[in-house]
Amino acid sequence: MPVAEVKAVLEAEGRDFKLCEVDPPIAVIEVDDIGICTLLKERLAMTLEGIELLFKCETDPVEIERSMRDVDFCFLKGKTMAIRISKKASYINISSLELERKLGAMVLERAKNAKVNLRSPDVVLRGVLTSSFYFGVKMFEVDRGAYDLRRPRYRPFFHPGSLEPRICRLFVNLARSKKGSIFLDPFNGTGGFSIEASMIGCQVIGLDIDDEMCHGALKNLKSLGCSVVGVIKGDARRLPIIEESVDSIATDPPYGRSTSLRKAMLEDLINSLLDQSKGLLKKGGHLCFAHPAWLTDIKIPSSMTLVEQHEMRVHKSLTRKITVLRKV
Repeated sequence: MPVAEVKAVLEAEGRDFKLCEVDPPIAVIEVDDIGICTLLKERLAMTLEGIELLFKCETDPVEIERSMRDVDFCFLKGKTMAIRISKKASYINISSLELERKLGAMVLERAKNAKVNLRSPDVVLRGVLTSSFYFGVKMFEVDRGAYDLRRPRYRPFFHPGSLEPRICRLFVNLARSKKGSIFLDPFNGTGGFSIEASMIGCQVIGLDIDDEMCHGALKNLKSLGCSVVGVIKGDARRLPIIEESVDSIATDPPYGRSTSLRKAMLEDLINSLLDQSKGLLKKGGHLCFAHPAWLTDIKIPSSMTLVEQHEMRVHKSLTRKITVLRKV
């Protein structure tokens, strides 16, 4: 899912890119402008960091040193630097600390007037040992702590079953939402998806059948300084929204939770959502929604196409399937 999220954000922003390879936990993506890193840092939830790749080689000390000699480190002239190596595979018999020291010495030999500063370097050179060795310049690190500060239990209105902010942001990103676009969550609940959509600059509309949820969601949105078009009390099976007025929809229907929609068959509820989404979404708009993996009789409208599906284990008796559709 981290790779899918990066792709979704780049597509939403209309950027040219090429997915070169996926070697978990590494994905190599060629982008048209390295400046996109600023946007990715602000948008992504499932990624740890972004690195401008200098080289990739076998996880062999000799090959690593040979590849290092081919790198022009003139960009470090007069700057301070630090090298950080992490090992992501237990079978690799290389000491990260020893490799940091050895590569650091090689860099200092080749970079004029460069100095080591382990606390606050101008440049961090980043290496990752996995099935291959990846080495480059660290461009950004996602602030995961910011997501933690928005966790449901820290908000003024709480309800059990609320998704964590990083998961909410993932859904919003997979729906190809972007700044200035119209975003809708027809099962708004406590406002988790609306909060994350507002954080990236969307014009947010939330809807819920429960009056308490509507008021609680507004409290949560206001407490975080989020702007919102409106939170509407209404039935998601009869959405009071103008057709072809929404750019993206991300939602988590109330499966397995105590709600006023509990009498409706989940299957009918999901299919009703899909049927209405085809009318509400603008051409090219996306819908990202979740449902239990055991629910298979989902009827995708002919005017929508399947973009991707992912599975996320919640606990031993529930696996959440995340489905993304696009209106054609």
